[in-house]
Amino acid sequence: MRPGAPTSKSRFLWRIAPFDMIWVILAPFIALALRDPVLLSFKYSHNTLSNSYQYAALTIAFAVPTLLFFRLSDGLSRFFSTDDIWSVLAATCAIIAGSSVTLFVINRLEGIPRSTPVIYGLVLAGGLLGGRALARMARTERWFDTEAKEATPHVRRVIVVGVDSFASIVIKLTDFQQPRTTQVVAALDRRERMTGRTVNGVQIVGRPTDLEAVIEEYRVHGVEIDEVWLSDNAAPREDAARLELQCRALGVKASTISRALNLATRQAPAFCEPRAETKTVIPHAGYFRVKRILDIAIALALLLVFVPVALVIAGLTYLDVGGPVIFWQRRIGQGGRDFLVLKFRTYLAPYTKKGHSVASSARLSRIGKAIRATRLDEIPQLVNVLRGDMSLIGPRPLLPVDQPEDPSLRLLVRPGVSGWAQVNGGNQVTPEEKDALDVWYIYHASPALDIKIVSRTLLMVFRGEDRSNSAIETAKNWCEKTRRIDHRLFGETAAGKISQSVLKTASSSLISS
Repeated sequence: MRPGAPTSKSRFLWRIAPFDMIWVILAPFIALALRDPVLLSFKYSHNTLSNSYQYAALTIAFAVPTLLFFRLSDGLSRFFSTDDIWSVLAATCAIIAGSSVTLFVINRLEGIPRSTPVIYGLVLAGGLLGGRALARMARTERWFDTEAKEATPHVRRVIVVGVDSFASIVIKLTDFQQPRTTQVVAALDRRERMTGRTVNGVQIVGRPTDLEAVIEEYRVHGVEIDEVWLSDNAAPREDAARLELQCRALGVKASTISRALNLATRQAPAFCEPRAETKTVIPHAGYFRVKRILDIAIALALLLVFVPVALVIAGLTYLDVGGPVIFWQRRIGQGGRDFLVLKFRTYLAPYTKKGHSVASSARLSRIGKAIRATRLDEIPQLVNVLRGDMSLIGPRPLLPVDQPEDPSLRLLVRPGVSGWAQVNGGNQVTPEEKDALDVWYIYHASPALDIKIVSRTLLMVFRGEDRSNSAIETAKNWCEKTRRIDHRLFGETAAGKISQSVLKTASSSLISS
């Protein structure tokens, strides 16, 4: 998931584009006219408008807050993308559903043909999408008109090998550069059926085996090919090795697209790296698989139950600390994969609108403190459970900087909304004690233990956190005893880590050479 903006920079803005507002007003009348022009005849009797105009007024009344909620006008029309399409369609469905259900309750849609909402949806979505598409086309034409006037005497000519979505975006990226320094002149793909087709205006002229002939023929046309970029996903490894040798012989630089654009991944933390020598087996792996099914069912039920509570909390949060009402934070989950854990905000943003810092002591309000004490701020984590990022019961997810020295065991399972460490001390236990409690839970997980954690969590809401020295000592002693009996349970030995490091260094040197 892509991280959002920082809290102090993501406040809700009441913004509706003029075009969107005009189209929202016109769309119901256009839909009525398309269905039957007679529906637009103005009738006013008994101090009420005709059903057609009631329908139009109601759809407009629903459309304005819906556009604000989905923040359609936040997107820049000239950079219209697939994400914007889904937002427009979702907003359209919400408007149709809301207005149709409300009018059905009021007058059972009397006098309104049942096909009208469908026509209205097509008109509304078509206009919003069409307006954005035209704005993007107009912007693109102006961009290319300006670009054509730019003098580009030293453009780097590139051939892309392997056609996929990433390669397509890279071609467009180089086309929009000003002044242009790189131009993709052709593409090659191993699928023969792709030859002759185009991707963002660049023709696929052959297969990777034709590379030498293509480069030589471009030279006949007076075009020198400077580099060959291999698509990271679409080019097979055997093709990559052979093409690199060909490019060396031809005096042409070859690299992957990621390396060419400096998009290589950063160094992964040690606990995120695969450990081939580790053979850790969870004793209750079957239970954790069944638990996933229970998590989904229970999380769905809890979401339905807590919807009214969540709306109240969201309203209190907005009045208390402002928007946005949801706080996100990057945490480390199962297998070392990161995800964004969600909560209701209980703190003021660390910076004001003018960029002034807010003292830590002044950020937590009384309302926020009450919400945190009752754990109601964690209701949005039910969404994390449904997405598969978390479980209802398990080790609490930690920030990357808070991970213990060897977190490999606690990362074997999904993190939980509540866990054994939380009900036996929470913030009152040290990181080492918390890790011992979490590892102990993983190897003793059972329905009875999970029910015990749930009951203690409910008690903790009323009594607060209570440190359990006996549970902590039991977990620590168990971990120490297990470590002495079987070191494999706790991951690689030092020798194993060294051998992995040596192998990695050796393979890196071979690749670079």
